[in-house]
Amino acid sequence: MKRISVLVTSDVHGYIMPTDFSGESELPLGLGKLATVIGEERDNNSVLLIENGDFIQGSPLTYYEQSFTDGKDNSVIGLANALHYDLAVFGNHEFNFGLPVLNKVVEESDYPWLAANIKRKDGAYFTKPYILKEIDGVNIAIVGVTTQFVPIWEAEPNIEGLIFEDAFEAAKREVEWLHDNHQVDVMIIAYHGGFECDLETGEVLESTRENVGYQICKEIDGVDVVITGHQHREIAQHLFGKAVVQPGTKGVCLGKIELTINDSGKLEKAEPSLVYMDDVPLNGAIKELIVPIHEETEKWLDKNIGKIEGDLLISSPFIARLEGHPYVEFINRVQNEVAGTSISCMAIFNDVCLGFNPNVTMRDIVTNYIFPNTLKVLQVKGTYIIQALEQSASYFTLDKGVPIVSDDFLIPKEQPFNYDLWSGIDYTIDLRNEVGRRVVEVLYNGKPLQLDDTYEVVMNNYRSTGAGNFEYFRDCPVVKDIQVDMTELIADYFVKHGTVSAKPMQNMKILYE
Repeated sequence: MKRISVLVTSDVHGYIMPTDFSGESELPLGLGKLATVIGEERDNNSVLLIENGDFIQGSPLTYYEQSFTDGKDNSVIGLANALHYDLAVFGNHEFNFGLPVLNKVVEESDYPWLAANIKRKDGAYFTKPYILKEIDGVNIAIVGVTTQFVPIWEAEPNIEGLIFEDAFEAAKREVEWLHDNHQVDVMIIAYHGGFECDLETGEVLESTRENVGYQICKEIDGVDVVITGHQHREIAQHLFGKAVVQPGTKGVCLGKIELTINDSGKLEKAEPSLVYMDDVPLNGAIKELIVPIHEETEKWLDKNIGKIEGDLLISSPFIARLEGHPYVEFINRVQNEVAGTSISCMAIFNDVCLGFNPNVTMRDIVTNYIFPNTLKVLQVKGTYIIQALEQSASYFTLDKGVPIVSDDFLIPKEQPFNYDLWSGIDYTIDLRNEVGRRVVEVLYNGKPLQLDDTYEVVMNNYRSTGAGNFEYFRDCPVVKDIQVDMTELIADYFVKHGTVSAKPMQNMKILYE
């Protein structure tokens, strides 16, 4: 019998040290801790190490490095090289910095990046669609695919000349070709995408094809292991006879599939599990490599850039979404000033968004505004504004008359970033009404919003693509495209104004009693 450990990282988002950058306490996360477990596995077993996407973007460290260290090699890729990854798959966030940066990342990597469903306009593959690895005499094929929704979210210049095919169809094509043309003992699909169905009941949870992991497991024959990501879920189980893992986010756990192969080369068992980072020490070699850029990042984060008069701290993100908050008013104020508009929408991205301290630092900004968004001004019909408010109103449901978050925004993953709060219009929502009929009044400049009139609205580039079930925004004319990162725009606002007054958000009412 032979045993091979397939080890998987996914959605690390540039978190290396055991910190979320909000404080000094050590947390059970980060590539530095994952490296310790990876090293222990290498001491005991043959290892296939796979990076499943969203690796180079998402932390203050990666933002700082991308913004202020032009021309230097990517430090996160340097760590991956030191850990001897065998391959990587592109996540959707790999494209956030544009193709020149991504091409440089690929060149710096000592391992191949796989993309079976990403092609150039001439039909050529963007990178390799698969690789074949022989480990201890066992022939392992790995096919890499990425969620096909990248063009929905990403700024067009960042993916210019690329075509994103259906991930399921591309994976099926490559698997069938490999079986027809090679001796494959173990077949692995590494998919930067998640599941569209409930894993226990099979109930369809979404039909957009952003995630097709369930279909891949159910309908592609000849596959032994399916690696998933994107949804930040923690999954280790069998599905339709295939070993499945999804190892969360920020390095909270390592995905592991232990392969047992008999003496005739047949796969006897593929056992999935997750290894959590609680009580795991930081890898010394990784720490030594990352400390210089980490310390630079920490100094930059502590730079004071402005002051708050009043209170922009968020004690409860849920209450802030339900009742409004000065932080919401402030972000919309920044967006409106930058864009020269009077109507703006934004989201409180997650439930660890705590607002700004009285003395504002870059740490406050990057830990609250966590995505590399830019801004777009769209010409939006009044009827679309109503539809957008209805979509956001569906975030809530009532439990015995008390507002709670709807399962539609919790399953299969939490989506607070798809609940928008607006400034520049006065609106009333009644949660006692059925979904789709909750918006009871919308005023603009004190008069009812006109359904057939158009209004200039500033929003982040992600929302402007229609993502989050706001598909009508996709077809709205773009009046202005502001290609500056929102974290930079917020910082510039403080530099310009010095002291910023916290103002209550008084334009929204949500009724439920």
